[in-house]
Amino acid sequence: MNALATALRKTLGSVRLLLLIYGITLVLGLLVALPFYNMIKAEDQNSMAFLNLLSGFDYTVFSDFMQRSERAISPLMSVGRWLGVLYVGLSVFFTGGILLRFAQPATRFNSGLFWQGCTHYAGRFTRLFGVTLIFLLAGAGLWLVVGSLVGTLVSGVFTERGLSWIGVGFFALFAFTATFLLCIGDFAKVLMFREDEHNAFRAFGKAGRLVLRNPGQTYGLYWLLILIGTVLFGIYFLVDITVPMSGWLTILVMFLIQQALIFARVSLKVWWLGTADTIYQIRSNPTSILRTTSVAEHVTNTDIDPPLSTIEA
Repeated sequence: MNALATALRKTLGSVRLLLLIYGITLVLGLLVALPFYNMIKAEDQNSMAFLNLLSGFDYTVFSDFMQRSERAISPLMSVGRWLGVLYVGLSVFFTGGILLRFAQPATRFNSGLFWQGCTHYAGRFTRLFGVTLIFLLAGAGLWLVVGSLVGTLVSGVFTERGLSWIGVGFFALFAFTATFLLCIGDFAKVLMFREDEHNAFRAFGKAGRLVLRNPGQTYGLYWLLILIGTVLFGIYFLVDITVPMSGWLTILVMFLIQQALIFARVSLKVWWLGTADTIYQIRSNPTSILRTTSVAEHVTNTDIDPPLSTIEA
């Protein structure tokens, strides 16, 4: 828990970093939201049916709209999917800058240095993402395949309720395996950053051994932050049910609450990376935080202190 508290203090001290990542996330969302809003205004034909959606989801309104305006909405749905892929790519890209920020907690946040860190580590973290994806498909995905086969084989023996419990059981195995591998992947990011490791498979293996040796302080804290995020989403849904969408004021309030939730999600991600970084330093006690020189030389040339080569654990 000390690592969690230490990382939280560093995260709260990096508000400018959080605002930068949140702002980029907001811009990405508006790239779809604004054209979607304009499309709705053009396609609703002054219909009052959309007002029914303010009080809750109405499948009839949604179905009628999709049948009438599918050709208009399909391009936006495609853009939304590509933006989802872009968001995943940006999450990988931001990792180097975030970890660099946690390596320099005593200095003032510098956006230029942040982007340098993102760029410098982008290649190796992209390779690590590919390695993590392979393990996810081979490990976690296996439970979904086995669950489907088991469900098919026993479909004539169990009732629908029994089949549902079998499905829940295999989905739980999938979820725990997937989160375990993602946790290892995050520690592998820290290891590649701290030890200047370039081999993604070797980093993933070392990180896996670290997590297995310390499951409570690694995977346990990972799930704690997942539960915190789940609780925040639960609070949002309770507010959404309680607050009636009866006018522009309530719509504005819900919008602000949604944005606060997005900001909290960004903060949780940064907080977890800081926690993993702190745990790695405690458990591995590396003799040097960074052994790279290319970024350090560039930072020295731009007179930004301290240079990366002087950061020590």
